[in-house]
Amino acid sequence: MKCLRCGKDIENNAPEGVTICGSCADDLRQEDDAEIMAAQAKAEYEAQMAEARESYEEEMHFEQMDTAEGYRYI
Repeated sequence: MKCLRCGKDIENNAPEGVTICGSCADDLRQEDDAEIMAAQAKAEYEAQMAEARESYEEEMHFEQMDTAEGYRYI
């Protein structure tokens, strides 16, 4: 049987019902891993940006509370 993805012969010892060769299966696994890593990096970046935004907003809040003499009213 031929691989549906690349057209090469599927290994003789492949389980029944397999439609792609081992090389294509490895490629698909690597693509999935890369997509997962990209999603994790994006989530981490968004979390860092949210934290930075909160920190900035808090800093601006305290700056508005300061008076000219340097006293802070809470």
